[in-house]
Amino acid sequence: MTNDDDRLNLVQRLAEKQARKDDRTISERAADKLASNAAPSAQDPVVPPEIPALDPTPAPLNAAKAVDKSPPTAPQPTPSTVPGQPPKAAKSRYFDIDLPRLQRAGYITPNSQETRLGEEYRTIKRPLLLKAFGTEKTRIPNGNVVLVTSARPGEGKTFTALNLAMSIATERDLHVLLIDADVYKHELCSRLGIPNDHGLVDLLLDDSLDVPDVLVRTNIANLTILPAGTRHPSSPELLASQRMAAFMKDLGARYADRIIIIDAPPVLASSEPGVLALLVGQVIMVVESSKTDRQTLEQSLALISNCPNINFVLNKAADTFGSGQYSAYTYYDEYRNIS
Repeated sequence: MTNDDDRLNLVQRLAEKQARKDDRTISERAADKLASNAAPSAQDPVVPPEIPALDPTPAPLNAAKAVDKSPPTAPQPTPSTVPGQPPKAAKSRYFDIDLPRLQRAGYITPNSQETRLGEEYRTIKRPLLLKAFGTEKTRIPNGNVVLVTSARPGEGKTFTALNLAMSIATERDLHVLLIDADVYKHELCSRLGIPNDHGLVDLLLDDSLDVPDVLVRTNIANLTILPAGTRHPSSPELLASQRMAAFMKDLGARYADRIIIIDAPPVLASSEPGVLALLVGQVIMVVESSKTDRQTLEQSLALISNCPNINFVLNKAADTFGSGQYSAYTYYDEYRNIS
């Protein structure tokens, strides 16, 4: 074999060897080259670089490069949904309370503070606020959570809860969370005109709901409403559940800078007030003047005696303001000593 044949065979073998070595895609060869140029440290793991896809249509020579001068857009949030379940309710709904209508119905509004009723509720709220936010000597545990109830229906508990919330909401540094816990009648939301589609019952039933999902902000800056929610046959059991106890404990701690007022059912009409009395720091018992007798009142007090701070509001009295009648607004211990 001649030297030319030897050289030809050598070139052929080298070509075959190179063909076997480079039997890879362009992307694979580029990745190998980049990996060989960037030597990883001993501590860092080797991460193969990302290779952009090649454009099969080459750009024409001397083509001007397009420059995107538009501002970068913020990434759109991904909705937190679970497959097969509807999206979660919107956070913190908003509702405009018809304040003129409420005022015509006899309630306190931000524009009707300088009235006789406004002065009466100033008298009522001061001891409550003192026990909730006063000095170390006057402040009581969980004092910012107040339950409002009565012995029987029709004595004015919802009227008292709403007016008390309105009066406290006028304070500059205080916020009020008003809870409709009368899961039978939903009277509070009805008087305010607030839809009752999501609320306390839904929160207790649905683990995926958070507190802000069921709150309703209002056109009164310092007032937020928690509706009763969907009617449910097991509502009494829900209010007596461990989940309710955990919710109230969390609520009192989370919103320690605000007053939480609970409009509860009447004591002698349902079992919920007796359970809720365990979860609050103060109770207001609304007493209808000249109608609720002592025996009925004592029977009611026995059912909510789990709360040591029980106060009274005398409602529907012929003449209350300035007549000393508000001595009925006092502590349970003082009331028991009245002959």
